[in-house]
Amino acid sequence: MSKSTITPAELFTRSDYERLPDGFPCELVEGELVKEPAPIYRHQRVIVRLIAALLETVGPNRAVTAPIDLFIDDHNVLQPDVAVFATALARDVRHIPTPQIVVEVLSPSTAARDRGRKTSIYLRAGVGEVWLIDPDSGSIEVHTSLGVTANAGHEVVRSDVIAEVALRGADLIR
Repeated sequence: MSKSTITPAELFTRSDYERLPDGFPCELVEGELVKEPAPIYRHQRVIVRLIAALLETVGPNRAVTAPIDLFIDDHNVLQPDVAVFATALARDVRHIPTPQIVVEVLSPSTAARDRGRKTSIYLRAGVGEVWLIDPDSGSIEVHTSLGVTANAGHEVVRSDVIAEVALRGADLIR
């Protein structure tokens, strides 16, 4: 069902989302409950390499992988592939703060939503950078409130919000 066919009374809310069974694989995007199939191996391989690189540079408890709920507002609960925080999260944290960097690894079924609706929601919520990684080419797009920078897979991409974060897309897809 497209957003234009959903009436305000049919929109899901955070309260509806929280009543779902633990581990139910979905997101709440602009009031629409979105369930995707599990990611393919190539997608997961990029995430594993990405989290390994981030743990080396930012240290433990600052980079986490999905599934992790980011409660943006009453109609948006997103699960980025990877979220990077300014400081280490406490082991018993109950409310995840807004990350400084959100990373989405693009898949054919999710690329349009990741690039459009989700990136816009993340930036409105105060995320400093949204990184979109193409697992075919290794290219990385960095979206900020000021615009988009696209980098080829062989170029080092440096974060402007967390100085330690510098990655080459080609290293993530090798």
